[in-house]
Amino acid sequence: MALSNAERQKRHRERQKQKLAEVAPSVAIQYENVGADLREKLYSLVNTENTRREKISRSTELPLEQTDFSRVILDIALNEDHSGLADRARMILLGALCMGESSEKEISEARRQKEAALAEDAPDNQQDVEPHGRISPLEHYIRVPNFG
Repeated sequence: MALSNAERQKRHRERQKQKLAEVAPSVAIQYENVGADLREKLYSLVNTENTRREKISRSTELPLEQTDFSRVILDIALNEDHSGLADRARMILLGALCMGESSEKEISEARRQKEAALAEDAPDNQQDVEPHGRISPLEHYIRVPNFG
């Protein structure tokens, strides 16, 4: 009986999990804990912002749109900030990626220096041209390999 592609992928993932568990059982647990911690921090960020918007909406009687988790993730991926939370969410992710090697102050300073360098390199009369060395998100997401 031939297996469907989804079934083969599922079995392959299970074998990979078993191999990982045999080699380093604590590593798999650590990855799960880090992922859960990141999700928790990002959901907390979104919930706090939605609570703040709700309070403002009540006091001003202006309807403010609620932010959802997927919008924040999309903002991060596309280097946008429609949600108003992308910069804070990026700092949470960068902090997790640095694993304590760099402080939030160091990350903010590095980003400020990069933006200043890009502003110096940008031509004065062509503000809509992308800075040299920046890769458009679209090019990166055109071909996403399937590792499943």
